[in-house]
Amino acid sequence: MNTVNLTKSSKSTLAPVDITTVQERVYQSLRLGLLRGEFLPGEQVSIRALANMLGTSAMPVREAIARLIAERAIEQSGPRTLRVAPYVASEHEAYIRIRLQLEGYATERAAGAPKSQKLLDALKRHNEMIEEALQSDDFDAALNANQAFHFELYRASGYPQLLDLISTLWLRTGPIVASARKDEALFERVFNHGVQIHNNIIDAVAQRDRAAARWALNLDIRASHLSIRRFYKLTESGEHGKTSET
Repeated sequence: MNTVNLTKSSKSTLAPVDITTVQERVYQSLRLGLLRGEFLPGEQVSIRALANMLGTSAMPVREAIARLIAERAIEQSGPRTLRVAPYVASEHEAYIRIRLQLEGYATERAAGAPKSQKLLDALKRHNEMIEEALQSDDFDAALNANQAFHFELYRASGYPQLLDLISTLWLRTGPIVASARKDEALFERVFNHGVQIHNNIIDAVAQRDRAAARWALNLDIRASHLSIRRFYKLTESGEHGKTSET
């Protein structure tokens, strides 16, 4: 029987092992999908279907779903029924109030940090990508670029813990914002308005004006929230589509 002699020199040539588990990769993929609005509020999800989509077995998907249930992004509505957390007006209102505080603070910190041309260039690039996506009616790309813009900004706060808290809130509100895709005119208005507000945020960050940056960020969240709230009110009353006002 032949044996391999692992000498010191041969050991040093071995490539490091990637310790990231399949479960973690599945969790991060599903998490990103929720953040970007790839799932809609109340949408039923299947562990088997998700496993097929991700090219993995059911076990890591089941474990990742358990974590998302703990984060209240996914609900178990029956013994074998899973769904994305539905829109509940009172809960969403509470999340928005918390987001205003946490994301406003993160934006203040980002604006107060030493001026970074790299950050400004990245924010401009993400905002331009939103505009380009809207012009080509690619709403998924607009959602992705919007998420990238906000998290580029919040990452610059220098507080990873704060970014984690904000990310958890986005898990619960991302699908709700994405639901506006059902009304293309509303979606375009919300995001075109958002692009303008984003430009104000970029200007405030460039000038290191913390108050102006926070004010613009909060305006962005409030404006989107008011439009989404109206969308759901009209949908629930059966009046959606009868008026184009927001």
